[in-house]
This record gives sequence, C-alpha cells and structure tokens, in this order.
Amino acid sequence: MKANDIVIGAMFILLGLLTVFQARTFPSMAGQMVGPSTFPTLIGSGLSVGGAVLILKQLLAGERAPLVIANSGWFKTKRVLSFALLFVGSLVFAIWIEEIGFVIGGAILAIALLWLENYRKPLILGFAALFVVVVYYLLSQQLNVPLPTGLFI
Repeated sequence: MKANDIVIGAMFILLGLLTVFQARTFPSMAGQMVGPSTFPTLIGSGLSVGGAVLILKQLLAGERAPLVIANSGWFKTKRVLSFALLFVGSLVFAIWIEEIGFVIGGAILAIALLWLENYRKPLILGFAALFVVVVYYLLSQQLNVPLPTGLFI
C-alpha cells in the first residue's frame, strides 16, 4: 500500500497537533521560560508545518493521484524491512537499555541498520562508532542526560 502526500501530510498534522495539545498539559517550571513542554511543542509545531507543506506541494503539483494505492508492491521493498528493524530495534533498545547500556545498544542498532541499507562493510563499524560517540557526547556531556552504562559498570 502506498499513500499520497495528502494522506501523509494529514497524518503529520494530526500527530503534530496531538503532540502540542499533550505538551500543554505538562507542568511549567517556576521562574523559567523554557520548561518540559517547550521541545514537544516545537516538534509538534514542526510536524504540523511539515504536513501542511506536503499537502500544499501535492495540491500545487496539480496531479490527480489516488489517496491510497492498495497493491503497489511497495511493501516488498527493503525499506519496509528497514522500518520494521528500526521500530523493533528501538523497542528492544528501550526495554533493555538498562541492562545492555547506551553504547552497546546504540552500536548494535546502528550496525544492523547500516548493514540492512547495504553500506560498504568497512564503513559500517566506523559510521556506527562515530554515531554512538557523537550522540553519547551530545547527550551525556552537553545536555547532562544520564545514560545507562549497562555492561560498562
């Protein structure tokens, strides 16, 4: 099944609006302009604007395409497998992150995704290592997010 940009844009707008409205329920921090709802509100707003741009772009193109194509062969592509791996891998990562740790879990997930996307074999380990090091540095050192160490205790 393949969806038209109008359908995808509408889903992005809906997701963005739900994110903004949910973020409004977050408590504010006394004496601070930036609180727990700031980034979800920015992300939700960005999703909504992006969805509107998708819809507008499709409407301005003037093409009359069906909203959904049921038998397009799209589901047979490797992209669906990559998406499933990303979804399942992220779920497993979230469940067992305390046990395996951010570094090992992130590296395994990055290696699996890069391998599935047919990156050249020598580059996979380098890209995965660079990804994990950069994300770990940004989260733990710059944003002071406590990341689980897992097996590195």
